[in-house]
Amino acid sequence: MSHRKPSFLLTDSYDCDSTQSSVVVEQLRAVEEPGEHTVDYERCCVLHCAKCSTVIADSLSACGEAKSIKSIICLKVTQDVKVRGKFEVCLEGPLAFCTYRVLECGICHRSMGVILHSTPTHWSSLRNLFLLRKEVLNCYMLSKCTVVKATKVSFETRPIRKNIIELQQDMQAQLKQVEMLKEVLEEKSSLRVDQRRVRPNASASTSRSTAMLTSGSK
Repeated sequence: MSHRKPSFLLTDSYDCDSTQSSVVVEQLRAVEEPGEHTVDYERCCVLHCAKCSTVIADSLSACGEAKSIKSIICLKVTQDVKVRGKFEVCLEGPLAFCTYRVLECGICHRSMGVILHSTPTHWSSLRNLFLLRKEVLNCYMLSKCTVVKATKVSFETRPIRKNIIELQQDMQAQLKQVEMLKEVLEEKSSLRVDQRRVRPNASASTSRSTAMLTSGSK
């Protein structure tokens, strides 16, 4: 085991977010539970090594992002991603005190990211998952047949439950509007009925007055 400070694991400043673990757990649960995860086919893509264009993974295997280390969290990768045999320890940076092994491209041997084995509590949900560096990846967007940098693409998952809740809220708001319109229409219709009732009475009284004037003149 060696003590190293890989440049891609070090940042000038970072926050040790204690909520990172719970956020990732929710993302993983959303992916693993059947029927609980939406697939945005408009944003489906294939992840390539930016140096040699080797296929590394795809967006369907991505289950979120670790933003503090600018990495994509993946459940699986292709066979062209190799795991270096020796364990290493990071002593500083966002992954301080984490034991990991480096992931590299099997073709050009460029470092692709890490797989964590032993971590502090706030990184526990990322153990044994593939953390791919966004800066060394390109994305082939299937819907547009174009290649973009992975840093320009968001891999945050969105549970379908949240979409359903938002849809329910929108429907409830629309129902309230419909009910308000219904009340307004009912008020208008009742006013029209009252006006119709008043008009015959007014015409009858006018007829009586006319008849009385006529008889008086005679």
